[in-house]
Amino acid sequence: MVLLAAYQVLLHRYTGEEDIIVGSPIAGRCLAETESLIGLFVNALALRVDLSGNPSFRELLARVKEVALGAYANQDLPFETLVKELQPDRTLARNPLFQVMFVLQSESIPRSSCRV
Repeated sequence: MVLLAAYQVLLHRYTGEEDIIVGSPIAGRCLAETESLIGLFVNALALRVDLSGNPSFRELLARVKEVALGAYANQDLPFETLVKELQPDRTLARNPLFQVMFVLQSESIPRSSCRV
């Protein structure tokens, strides 16, 4: 959440916008029944944070935490359903809710057994 907050500060500085929406992919394997299935179960979360009022980084981090935990709690809602419900202006040139994504892969790189 610290990295997401820092990323949103960077976007705010570049754009001057106070209402920043960042997309983030989520695995979507909350149910034990889906853990052993093969296939791609990725959903996009729209994380909207208000940077108005010149918040301190701690205040911003609290806002990001609230938004992220709320999004994670509702991650089973398909992105397409959210778009259909909100009915934003649509164009094929861009995503309907966000134009940037934040992706953090926390996997470690396996060590090779080969010696070079």
